[in-house]
Amino acid sequence: MAELVTGEGGAVVDGVLRLSADGFTPVNGYRVTTTRTPTGIRYDVLTPAGDQLSWTASGAGGSHHQLAFARRTLILGGARSGKSTEAERLMADIPDTLYVATGGDGSTDPEWADRIAKHRARRPASWGLAETIDLVPLLEADGPALLVDCLTLWLARTMDACDIWEHPENVDEVEQRIEDLAAAWSATPRRVIAVSNEVGSGVVPADAGTRLFRDLMGRLNATISRHSDTVLWCVAGRTVAL
Repeated sequence: MAELVTGEGGAVVDGVLRLSADGFTPVNGYRVTTTRTPTGIRYDVLTPAGDQLSWTASGAGGSHHQLAFARRTLILGGARSGKSTEAERLMADIPDTLYVATGGDGSTDPEWADRIAKHRARRPASWGLAETIDLVPLLEADGPALLVDCLTLWLARTMDACDIWEHPENVDEVEQRIEDLAAAWSATPRRVIAVSNEVGSGVVPADAGTRLFRDLMGRLNATISRHSDTVLWCVAGRTVAL
């Protein structure tokens, strides 16, 4: 928890922001968005280091506002865009983070097992690990911060579980699981970061199954995004706040 101290007229002592009756002035590379709420103006800040901070200002002049890291962060990007690395960096200072791997253990695929080993090697040794696609119970329970990597594999394995490739009519079941996940994400008491692929920016897939996956992936990302405090987009190793 960090503290932002404001002085006369709402000026921020540490120089992060200068607030006034007319709004805000971000400085030194800070990206700020504002939202009017019943209790005041909510300020969401993305720092140059990539940290997400937020607070609600109910008045100006000599007040103290607490800043908290965004509780729900969605990180989108293409393949090898740096999204997993960014997620791990944002959680690096939380020693009891639970890393939720949705892609399985790779026991039947040497190439996938090698990827998993590389991910594991760069994560802090203090982090826990859960290999599952059963995300709703994790999100609903109290506990340490979660890093879910990734929603794309969660969707693929959920589609497998619903036998949608052979029975496209089961799409309603997949859509219900997306809604259940979004509800749990929205209400989770934990700090959570989820990584997901942006797959809808390329050519239209040639086969019906892949088109269905693309469409469901877009729907999943949009649904989770609506219930997120912060959404980041990784491209070419750089991170952009959306």
